[in-house]
Amino acid sequence: MPSKEWLSKYESKKESLRCKIDLDAYFTENKIGKINLDVLNIGKVSFPTGKIIACDPLIELEDAPAYIQNIPPGNYDVDISVALSEKFGDRYSCVKVAINDNKPAYYDLGVIGNEDLDEELEDDEYFGFCVDAGMGCILDESTQAAFKEYWEQRCEKEEGIDPYNDLFCDLLEESYDKYPKYQREGGDWLNWKVPETELNIPIFASGWGDGVYPIYFGYDDNDEICGVYILFIDVTDDTFD
Repeated sequence: MPSKEWLSKYESKKESLRCKIDLDAYFTENKIGKINLDVLNIGKVSFPTGKIIACDPLIELEDAPAYIQNIPPGNYDVDISVALSEKFGDRYSCVKVAINDNKPAYYDLGVIGNEDLDEELEDDEYFGFCVDAGMGCILDESTQAAFKEYWEQRCEKEEGIDPYNDLFCDLLEESYDKYPKYQREGGDWLNWKVPETELNIPIFASGWGDGVYPIYFGYDDNDEICGVYILFIDVTDDTFD
């Protein structure tokens, strides 16, 4: 848990860390600036505790910490905003977990409680999660625990296995075979259920591949969370056209 001192500092800086673009427009508009957009629904995700984790599923799925912001427990749709670019190809620009249909009034940056808030961030900088294998995911804290138990059992029986080559690689290829739209050969998204549970992990390509990406919590006019967004590409950036 973050310290009282850290939380106090966060409250004083929270507004300055907010996203300055309308993330929900990625899912309601057909075009932003010069970029055409489409929305890909990849099913639902279960959040029994409402404690959210976002990470690279091939690197730190077992260890990534949860954000201090929580959502109401439930099952929610997961949508991917796809930026359609002749120059860069179809890119996953933003992922949304829709809590309800309310319109966000502002977007608070997701934090885990150990960020260096004394660091001076530029306008285009943020705290985020690291991607080292070109993929991201979003899941509940209880799903992480279920995956960890499942993976430990497999590792006991199959020495030297790794999550990509011995689990997700084949599943991503199957996803491409079943749902080729907006996927490259080999697979760009997967909504995988942990065996012998009802807990699932939506996995998706990260817009520019490896890097650091922010997650934002959208709040409506009543200061209630209405959506969770992972921003991969700022399509308002002039370099992306």
